[in-house]
Formats: sequence, structure tokens, C-alpha cells
Amino acid sequence: MSVIDKITKSKATKAGIGYTVGNILVKGINFVSLPVFSRLLSTEEFGIYNIFIAYDAILYVILGMALHSSVKSAFYEYKKIDEYVSSISLIYLINMGISFVLITVFRVWLISFTGLSWLILYLLIIYSVSTALITLYNNKLSLEYAYKKYLCIGLINSIGNVGLSLLFILYLPGNDKAFARIAAVSLVVLLIAMYILCVFYKKKRPRYNKKYWKFAVNYSSPIIAHGLSQVVLAQSDRIMIQHFIGYSAAGIYGLAGNVQLVLEVISTSIATVWSTWFFEKIDGNKIDEIKKSSSQLLIFFECAIVGIMAIAPELIYILGGEKYNQSKYIAIPMVISAFVIFAYNVIVPSEYYTKKTKYIMWGTIAAASINIVANYIFIRKHGIVAAAYTTLFSYIIYLLMHVVISKRLIKFNVLSIRLLIGGFVVALFCMCINLIFVESMLVRYTFGAIVEIAMLAALYCIKRKNSVKE
Repeated sequence: MSVIDKITKSKATKAGIGYTVGNILVKGINFVSLPVFSRLLSTEEFGIYNIFIAYDAILYVILGMALHSSVKSAFYEYKKIDEYVSSISLIYLINMGISFVLITVFRVWLISFTGLSWLILYLLIIYSVSTALITLYNNKLSLEYAYKKYLCIGLINSIGNVGLSLLFILYLPGNDKAFARIAAVSLVVLLIAMYILCVFYKKKRPRYNKKYWKFAVNYSSPIIAHGLSQVVLAQSDRIMIQHFIGYSAAGIYGLAGNVQLVLEVISTSIATVWSTWFFEKIDGNKIDEIKKSSSQLLIFFECAIVGIMAIAPELIYILGGEKYNQSKYIAIPMVISAFVIFAYNVIVPSEYYTKKTKYIMWGTIAAASINIVANYIFIRKHGIVAAAYTTLFSYIIYLLMHVVISKRLIKFNVLSIRLLIGGFVVALFCMCINLIFVESMLVRYTFGAIVEIAMLAALYCIKRKNSVKE
């Protein structure tokens, strides 16, 4: 290995650790602050904020057009990355302007459809476009392994979000705490986005470049459908709960989702490292290593979900208090969804490796469609708890489709089917026990500890067996 390769590899390793620690730290700040906001806001106000975030997830994809995904390819295509990001950033501003016009023209209908005030709708556009610009900037930073700048932006966003939200909620005139929270987070990301535009435009003056715009739009367009479907899969339950039941129910459901968020941070961090490692190993045809490591990862993550399920009712109480008591019945099945998503993250790099990303898109669209139909039927009949199970069912279908697709593309199963089924059965059994004994902390903790010990023993045996073979 050359000296340059060693330096590059060292920088990549440092960056990978930096991004992982940064993500955990940033998400951790928001998670730790949650008990404060859940108590300052009523369940209805908390629900309004959660619906705002759900709609942002949709508009972020539409207004941002997934242009950030083109940055790496554009760098290898044109090399002039500063000129490229400066030019395509104009697309974001144009989309913002068009959105403001549309809100003005269709304001009455949009207020009726979303249930959000006209002022919050304008803030929604600002928040979504600003978030898209921050993502564009972070993708540019990743090319330079500038994880410190990435971490800095993330910390400013999180700390500013929490600090300004508290100030606005406590001291802003009027008694609309939901608006105060939304106004604070929107102002923070807007200021960061304005700073980013100054950084872009200081290096290169923003100009329309047909070549760059065509490349960005052509590259990113197929990803929009996939991104939207992912958002629908993750957020449609909250929006439909608000429409069918109300903001208070959406707030209760939204708080439960934060328990799943703990696992998503772990899952995302592992997935980032796993995908890079997977590409290296499959490129070297080291299939046995992939199978061994994927099995160990699945057991490790199942240990995490068993532990989180056992303490979920206590986490709900800490995060929200008595008024969110119903959330504990929602959080437990949501944890199983996190397990399914993790298994998907382990499998899906095979589809990226073979460059058959259209299958990813169609799989996501199919699962999102199933989720919408199931939510429409069961939320109205059985309330907010049903949404957790319809979403879990949709994710299971999502995973099964990608298990089949992956096997056809690379001719082997990334995850052992027997282990995957066994793991899922154990997870479902644990879910049932935790729901039956939801009021008994002693039973939940004891049962959870026994399962954890058994799985850790199984993980130890697998690692020992593999080391003996080697």
C-alpha cells in the first residue's frame, strides 16, 4: 500500500468515526431535551409539531429534489465541485419561490388539508429548503472528509434548536407554544442555510449552468420517488392519525416514535460502516466473511431491541410523563419495526453494489402503498395503536421483497434466512411478553435479561466457532 493510500484510508477511518460520533451526539441532544418539550407542550401542541416535521420530511424530498445525491458523482465528472454546488443551489431558491407563490394561491385549501396555519405553512417551506441546503453542504463536506465541520453544523443546529425553542416557548408573546417551537427550529436552520449559501457564493458566484443543472436533475430524479416512498412509509401514519383522530393522538403516537429513534441512530451508524465494508468484501468475493459478519450484527442488534423493549414503558414515562401513558403500547411494536429496518440495511447494499437501484425504488413504493391502505382501514377502526402494527406489517413486506431481490442479484443470501426468521420469532415473542406484562417491571426486566444472556451466549459461540475454523 502506498503512502497516499495509507493517508487516505486513515482520513476515511477518522471521518467514519467522526460522522458516527457526531450523529449520536446530535441525536442525543434532541433526545435528552424531549422530556422538557413534552412537558412544556400539551399533547395537542406536541402533535402539531410532529405533523410539521412529518410534512417537512415530504417537502424536503420534493423541494430538495435529492440533488445532494449527485454531488459525489459530479465531483468525479467535472472536478469543479465548488462551481457545481454554487450553481445547483439556485434550484433550491427557485423551488422556495415557487412554493411561496403556490401557498399564496392555494392557501385556503392547504390550510384545510394540512390543518396548519398559513404562517406555519410558510415556515414549513423555509425549514424544508434550508434543511435540503444543509444536506447539500454536508455531502460536499464528505468529499473532503471534513467531519469536524459536519459535526460543528450538527451541534449548532441541535443546540440552537433546543435553546431558541425554550426561549420562544417561555417568552414569545401569546400562548401558541407549538408555533413558538416551529418558529425557533425554522429560524435556526434558516440562519445556517444562509451561512452555507455565503460559503458557496464566496468561493464561486452562483450562475445558471445548463450542463450542471441537467446532470443534477437527471441523476437525482429517480431517487425522488424512492425518497418520497420512504417518507410515506415512515410518516404517513402520523399524518393519517392527525386527519382521522386529531393532533393530540398524533402527539402521543409521535412521542412513542422517539423510542424507535434510539435504535435508528445505532442502526444508521452501523449501516454506514457496513455498506463500505460490504462493498470491499463482495468485490473481493469474500462471501463467507459477509455471511458471518451479517449474522453477528443481527444478533447484536437483537440484543439492543430486546433491552429497549423491556424498558420502553419507563422510557415513555421519562420522555413524556403520565399524559403519554398510551405511548407505551405503541413503542413496543415500533421497536420491532426498527429490527426489520436494520435487517433491510444489512441486505440493501447488495442492490447498490450491482447498481440495480430501480428495484430499491419499486420495493419502497410497494411497501409505502400497502402502508397507506392498511393505515386507512385500521386507524379509523382501531385507533392509533393499530398504526404501529400496520407500519410493522409494511416494513416486513418491504424486507421480504428485498431479501428476494438481493438473492437474485448476487446469488446468495446476505443474511441467513433461518437466523432471520428465528430472530424475528424471538422478537415477536418478546413483544408479546412485554405487552402482557407491561405493568410489571420485574417480569419484563427478568425476562429481558434471560433472553439477552442467551443471545450473547449464542453470539459468543458463533464467534468462537468462526475463529476455530480460521
